[in-house]
Amino acid sequence: MNRSYFILLSFFILSLAKYSFGQQTITPGSLQIQLLQKPIPVTIDHKPTLVYEMHFTNTSSLNLEITGFSILNLANKDTLLNYDQTALNSRLQPIATRNNPGKGAIIQPAATHILYIEANTSRRKFPAIFHHVRFKAAGDSIHHLERNHDTLTLSSTQPTIFANPLKGGNWTAVYDPSWQRGHRRVVYEVKGRQRIPGRFAIDFIKIDSAHYAEGNEDSIQNWLGYAEEVLAVADGEVASVRDDFPESATLAAHPVYRSEQATGNYISLKLTTNRYVFYEHLKPGSIKVKPGQKIKKGEVIALLGFTGQTTGPHLHLHLADSNSPLGAEGLPFIFETFTLIGRYPDFSKFGKATFNKVRPEKIRHEMPPSNTVVIFE
Repeated sequence: MNRSYFILLSFFILSLAKYSFGQQTITPGSLQIQLLQKPIPVTIDHKPTLVYEMHFTNTSSLNLEITGFSILNLANKDTLLNYDQTALNSRLQPIATRNNPGKGAIIQPAATHILYIEANTSRRKFPAIFHHVRFKAAGDSIHHLERNHDTLTLSSTQPTIFANPLKGGNWTAVYDPSWQRGHRRVVYEVKGRQRIPGRFAIDFIKIDSAHYAEGNEDSIQNWLGYAEEVLAVADGEVASVRDDFPESATLAAHPVYRSEQATGNYISLKLTTNRYVFYEHLKPGSIKVKPGQKIKKGEVIALLGFTGQTTGPHLHLHLADSNSPLGAEGLPFIFETFTLIGRYPDFSKFGKATFNKVRPEKIRHEMPPSNTVVIFE
């Protein structure tokens, strides 16, 4: 992993400067904390939202345990977000290595764990904020160290604005930051560097009032969104195309693909420098564009299909900072407009029960909330 891309955070001690546990001494430097990148605020559900990660590396010879993490308002010290022990156990995940079988909030010596953070505010924008971290030697029920970072610097970059990727509705915007194996938490290593390309990825699945298929859902032809037209979300240039994946007629016959084959047939569209849109799982033979071709917003570029690593026909959409479906960092995007008509507060009922209908609301310049049902014009 190339750590030159990290920003090392500077911390000072709030309480104990150090303490001994057994024959070992724990100091503030026993836990190295790094920020992957400056977060870009994005509006979700009318709230400015931050989606980012921090890396915690244990530099001591003992197992360390993170026992508390908070984000506070720098001006008045009000708590904007707090992860308790239960939340930390699910949000802290090790960077997988043969020598790091640990999990959750307990970090083994020389190991690094990622903390996945999603924070929002009811204000028009985020105030100046800082992190508060509490940790100890695992097994020690008495001593703790606490550290603060004075200010989190947010990126001044604005989220990229997309036009409609699909027509009409009802489209379920399928994603959830809490899913352990969801796009948000899958780290890919390409050429020795680890990245999260799907940090803001959305899977769009078409439904009626409750179902995503008419009749036997094992047949992909019965899925409501299958072979729907996929649209260019902005003017741009086609950067790359892959169209060599076959498509099985049924879910049961679909082969198991490796992670490097996850995309299936795909298109990447270059919008500007370091901004590439990825459309994945496209129908074989449906891609209508070629690399180097200039296309316009709203142009039909392919059809929704069932290729690659997927459990059903859908459109995978994400934005990244380079032309690599797995070897790039995922970036936030917002839509020019969409109409929100429903939600799935319990996603286990997706495809089995009617979604929770809400008063239709036309929304501009936001990202659809997790597992909501939207209509594109």
